[in-house]
Amino acid sequence: MKYQLKTFFTLLSLFFMIEGTLAQSLDVLYSQDRFNREQYIMTQKTPEEAFTYFNQGAMFFKKKGDITNYLICIHYLSDIEHRKGHFNKAFDLIWEALPLADSIENKKPLYKFNQMLGILYSAFDKDSIALEHTKAGLKIAKAHALKMNAETNTVISSYLDVAVQYLDMQSYNKAITYLDSCYIFHENSGRLHFVDGVYGIAHLKMGNYKASKSYFKGVLPYLQKHNNGFQTMISFHIGELKQALKETDSAQYYYKKSLNAIDSLTYNIKLKPKVLEALSNLNSVENNHVDAFKYMLRSKSISDSLFHAQSTLNKHLFEIKNNYKEALEKKEQELLSQNKILNANKRASFWLKLLIGVLILFIILAMIMLKQRNKMKQMAFTREKNKAILDLKNKELTANALQIIEKESAVKELLDTIEQKDPKQYKILKRKHKLTNKKIWDDFHLRFTHVNSSFYDKLLELHPDLTPTDLKHCALIKLNFDSKEMSHLLGISLNSVHMARSRIRKKIGLQRNDNLTNYLTVI
Repeated sequence: MKYQLKTFFTLLSLFFMIEGTLAQSLDVLYSQDRFNREQYIMTQKTPEEAFTYFNQGAMFFKKKGDITNYLICIHYLSDIEHRKGHFNKAFDLIWEALPLADSIENKKPLYKFNQMLGILYSAFDKDSIALEHTKAGLKIAKAHALKMNAETNTVISSYLDVAVQYLDMQSYNKAITYLDSCYIFHENSGRLHFVDGVYGIAHLKMGNYKASKSYFKGVLPYLQKHNNGFQTMISFHIGELKQALKETDSAQYYYKKSLNAIDSLTYNIKLKPKVLEALSNLNSVENNHVDAFKYMLRSKSISDSLFHAQSTLNKHLFEIKNNYKEALEKKEQELLSQNKILNANKRASFWLKLLIGVLILFIILAMIMLKQRNKMKQMAFTREKNKAILDLKNKELTANALQIIEKESAVKELLDTIEQKDPKQYKILKRKHKLTNKKIWDDFHLRFTHVNSSFYDKLLELHPDLTPTDLKHCALIKLNFDSKEMSHLLGISLNSVHMARSRIRKKIGLQRNDNLTNYLTVI
């Protein structure tokens, strides 16, 4: 039993060790630098090798959460299925991953997906849809290269895709325009063999055989050296060029070279019926009717299996497309509905916030106005209170002054009596009376100034030429003393009081009808 447990734990440890080693090897195999360097090389391997590499890479990157590289692997897997003629599988892979590619910030996978869709639709002669996808891919590639400061190879590749699509649509001049753009975006003076190959095809189709031959020169050896699947197409079109130049043997050689490349590389299966048909026609011209018939049968058989409009494959293909479009439209409707609800909620929220804001502002203004009103009431009350106090004190002053006047009158009568009986004593008493009278007036003036503190300041501010004597008169006038009372209080004649009032009216600038007492009262 102990031996069995020991063996079990040994095997378990060995398993985890192998799993850890495998995980480390995958980290190295699919490191960013290595994957960037080897992904193109792997596309040139056999479909089985390439499929294993990219399928394993897709699982690795998905597990790591690297969505961009996961989608790039999906693109290559779709391309491998397309190369093998499994168009339905190729479509499935692209359509299922397309929403994810559209949702991420890095748009490199999205332009690759559009590139692949262009190729797949072109295979079923859906030229307008194919062109739409290739142009969409070009637009995304240009934006991606500008945003990510990426190499221009992606832009050149996308221009080439559009050129090839125009070539399939027999719009040769437009194809050449896009091929010219490839060289415009090319960063160095090196040759673009793929672009020159398509130039050669375009000139071949336009009947410019000399230009076509010039462009084709050196392209096929380059593609064979790099084991690139594009050699299937170049070999075929060189065969067409040789046939047009009446070089029958050479034409047959290149057609067969194209077939061998298709079979050995398992690449560009959709081209095979055309190559077989070209060989059939060539043998028919050479009166090799048996071989011509064999090639024609093979061509029809392969063509029917790949592209027949009623085939299960084709039906399934467009069911996928329609289902995807329906799902996409449904999703767009849902998003549109959600956006409408969000916008309605935003508007309602905006108006609610605005209403609350206005209400708060109204409350604040009402509080300010109420506070201001209370303040004004308080100020008015204080003014009334101060006025009442001022009036009371002024009445006290007036009453005090009237008492002084009465006493002054009694004192004057006494002095008159003393003057008759004792003139010498009269003079002494009169002198003392004057001093006392002056002291009484100064005391009165001091009390008046204290009670009416701002009266003199305002009066002098308005009429700075008034004299101290004028100010004394103004103070008594303000307290409503008549001329006779002022005469007694100031110790001057009644006529002097009238003259003083007249002088003050002139200095103030009053008209005949203006009342001096009223004017001084409001100051």
